[in-house]
Amino acid sequence: MTQARQQVEQGPTPVVVVGDYITGLGRGVFTPMQVLKLAFLSHGYTLAIREEPLFVEEIQAWKYGPVIPALYEALRVHGGAPVQHLYSCKTPVISPDLDKRLEELGEMFHPDSLAIVKKTVESFGDYKAFQLSYITHMEGSPWKTAYDKGGLFTPIEDDDLKSYYAKQLEEK
Repeated sequence: MTQARQQVEQGPTPVVVVGDYITGLGRGVFTPMQVLKLAFLSHGYTLAIREEPLFVEEIQAWKYGPVIPALYEALRVHGGAPVQHLYSCKTPVISPDLDKRLEELGEMFHPDSLAIVKKTVESFGDYKAFQLSYITHMEGSPWKTAYDKGGLFTPIEDDDLKSYYAKQLEEK
């Protein structure tokens, strides 16, 4: 059993690994804001489908939507420009080794969670950052609930995410 597979059996995937995987799937197209929002959506859908978190790091209600501070800190160096390398290993997104690295990162996910991340990126990866921000701000969304309750930097609860995204799936 690989160390990565043991990680899967022990619990959720570190959020920087989730961010790296999404960045790699984007192949140099995604900005930090897009990576953050796609990680947030992936987490919400994972909670709704698997009833388990994708990652355990805190999500907060910020002005432009939900933010995972640990992932934000890893990506902020890119500003508003597309992310050009994976945070954990500095592999460039144009590297011939990227597919191998993505395969290695994929081993750090529960297989069902990995499938949810891929489907989320497939479904929302063409959205611009402002569009992703908009859909996470909708009335009744977990961001709106947390923001209305406590303002900036209020934690967004997994229970709110789970119920909201379960409802979104029912409506599809």
